[in-house]
Amino acid sequence: MSAGGRTFTRVRIILWLTTLVVAAAYVYSVRRERSQRRAWDRTLAVRVVLLAADPSAPGPALLRRSLPALAARLAEEAERHRGAGPAPFSFTAHGPVVWREPLPLGPPDGSLLSRVRHALVVWGTLRRIDEAAGPAADAADARIYVLVEPHGEELRTFAEGAGAQGGEVGMVRAAVAGGDALLALAAIGHELLHCLGAGDKYGADGHALAPQGLVEPGPGPQRFAEWMVGEVPLGPGRGRLPTSLGELAVGEATAREIGWIP
Repeated sequence: MSAGGRTFTRVRIILWLTTLVVAAAYVYSVRRERSQRRAWDRTLAVRVVLLAADPSAPGPALLRRSLPALAARLAEEAERHRGAGPAPFSFTAHGPVVWREPLPLGPPDGSLLSRVRHALVVWGTLRRIDEAAGPAADAADARIYVLVEPHGEELRTFAEGAGAQGGEVGMVRAAVAGGDALLALAAIGHELLHCLGAGDKYGADGHALAPQGLVEPGPGPQRFAEWMVGEVPLGPGRGRLPTSLGELAVGEATAREIGWIP
């Protein structure tokens, strides 16, 4: 091999190693930041970006007014598990941003290609939303994007969402009706706990798994809906939606996953 060829090979190796080092440093930094969030020695800043086709509709304003109640309920659950300390979350609402597109809540199937394409769509969609949100879209420990749908006879109160387990981003699609934002708040909390490392606690039928999906494991009747399930269990394969934030609770398994229990 000529001297020029050897030099070119060395340069390629150096560039390759540099890329590996930079990538490893980035991954380490991200993992370290995510781990530090679960130390709970400070209040985590959560940015809630409200989206709506009609920003003058009552839904976004109702959600904005309801976020302190969500923060208070999660604070009660944090204190129940870990004792007194800083409030776990501080919510800041931005928007509503005018948005007339669906949110990419999930890939069409579980194939690797679909997941990669979906990740690119999510990245592009959230980038456009952040640009539309303007300077107020500052950095936060977690970001939840909430698309508030109009409601009517054919679309009453509901909520669905998607979030990266252990990530920084969650998405919620919800309709609020008659001053009732409960299901939307439950979904926001659900996706936020996903961001902190909590996993779902329901089976393929959508009902609570025992014991991890029960706030009060045991044969007796259940008083609470585990936040990572979303319904109050009434028996094997049966449940009902919660009627208040007070019926939503964080069970022991979820509390361990997010660091509220060592």
